[in-house]
Amino acid sequence: MAKPKKSTRVSKEKARLLEIFKDLEPNKLNTCHALIDRAAFITVSLQDLEEMLNETGWVEPYQNGENQSGMKKSAAADVHISLTKNLNAIVKQLLDLVPPAQKSSRLEALMKK
Repeated sequence: MAKPKKSTRVSKEKARLLEIFKDLEPNKLNTCHALIDRAAFITVSLQDLEEMLNETGWVEPYQNGENQSGMKKSAAADVHISLTKNLNAIVKQLLDLVPPAQKSSRLEALMKK
């Protein structure tokens, strides 16, 4: 079975996140839309990168001149690390908009996939 298009997968993730944060007051929810868009895109991108890293690995060989060679972190690994940090920051921003009494339930919902 063919993998759904990235835009379709992003839309599904966005819908999932909107469902989690649907009970926020309207002003906060409007603020969240851009964060939710970014979080959905980054989540799907991370899934794609993880598939790539599982196939190619986290390191790649390098050659600098005749005598210097070895292994280094792959470009995909660098991007994965960067996107993971960005996603963590976005999730923190989203959770900061949730009233304290509701934070644990939202965090649990975010962790489910």
